[in-house]
Amino acid sequence: MKYFKISFLFASLLLLGSCDNAIDVAPADEIVESNAITNVKDVGDAVIGVYSTVSNTSDLYWDALFTDELTIAPQNNGQGIQVHTWSITSGEGNGIYGSHSTTINRINRVLEAIEGITADTPEEEALLQRYKGELLGLRAYSHFQMAVYYTPSMTDLNALSVPYVDYVVVLQTPNRNTLGEVLAGINSDLDQAQSLIPDSFEEVYFFNADAITALRSRIALYTRDYAAAINYSTQLINKYSLPTISEYPLVWTDDIVKGQIFKLARVAGDGAVGQLFNPNPSLTYFNPSTKLLEAYQADDVRKDVFFDAQNRIVKYPGTAAVIGLNDLKIFRISEQYLIRMEAYLRQSSPNIAGAEADYNTLRRNRIPNYVDADFTTSAAAIPQVLEERYRELAYEGFRFIDLKRTARPVDRNDADCEDLAADACFLEASSYLWALPIPQSEIFVNDEMIQNPGY
Repeated sequence: MKYFKISFLFASLLLLGSCDNAIDVAPADEIVESNAITNVKDVGDAVIGVYSTVSNTSDLYWDALFTDELTIAPQNNGQGIQVHTWSITSGEGNGIYGSHSTTINRINRVLEAIEGITADTPEEEALLQRYKGELLGLRAYSHFQMAVYYTPSMTDLNALSVPYVDYVVVLQTPNRNTLGEVLAGINSDLDQAQSLIPDSFEEVYFFNADAITALRSRIALYTRDYAAAINYSTQLINKYSLPTISEYPLVWTDDIVKGQIFKLARVAGDGAVGQLFNPNPSLTYFNPSTKLLEAYQADDVRKDVFFDAQNRIVKYPGTAAVIGLNDLKIFRISEQYLIRMEAYLRQSSPNIAGAEADYNTLRRNRIPNYVDADFTTSAAAIPQVLEERYRELAYEGFRFIDLKRTARPVDRNDADCEDLAADACFLEASSYLWALPIPQSEIFVNDEMIQNPGY
């Protein structure tokens, strides 16, 4: 079931003094949990409150703006232009650092409060441990999302990444950790979460046991641990079914959960992801790029689901009551197919047949009367797999990291560049812009914080 929002009064008590980054916490906040969280039910309410702060909307928006998923619409009056034209400075507010840092801070406050809670029954104790596991899983997810945007390289363990914060920050000024240190913290959290969340807990709206496996699979691909990526993705592929062609549109209207491992419920009052591109039915800031539109076959179900007759982005259609308001899909089984097929091909001894089978399985569930493709070599097949990621995962926050981790440029076609005042058609894979700037507000309040090169 979808989460129910905690009362405004409780949220105010719990999150009093909340802020946009992990270090801006008033000393008085230290005692909030002792007042607001006194039993297992309170912990449950607080965990639901944390879920309401978790979001990948800022990530998704930056990703689409920065890459080759969008083209500027005639009605745009400057929305997102700085990112879209790569005129990025440390003062550019992207929301990614602040939103994930806030979530991490709130998770740590609830985790600290849990240590002072005594369960009255074995059932309550099991519930308390599961809550702790969910929070640890969410903390790992938020740290990893930050790492992929702010770390120059996802394969250099010595690269400067983000602060790994596993405590309540009051007056401390956390430094940036190396990528190796951040991954160690993430893996520790996931190990603990796995020991606390029962395998039987499969609720799609909460960080469940399969979400742990899905995150491990994604991390393994990004860090080039291909054997682990195959292992984790296979566990999930053996368990979850792909939505069929007829079912696929229902995924995006939130009428079915088939093929979804973990998603964030969004209800009236939450931010509407679809409004990032189309604030209302008569106003459009960005259209899909011509490059992306041309990547789909005419009969590909995704083309009709993601775009309307006016070539507007409608992947998140929302409802009659709130246009663009849909659940945020964090882990879907189609991503796991894409992870496994790429990992198969990038192994030292490629499994070309396995990758081909996964590729054709996914596309059979997207294109009517699909004719299977033949993979001959891994070198020839990898671009096809990456293009399939471009199609399947559009506007879900993957394109930026996919280009970054594979050392490919942003290469917009002429039709998508002609309305840009700036020369923003081609961005080299070697550009410093692939590591986002630490927000200037964070630099101002933290003398220990080191900015990424180039800003």
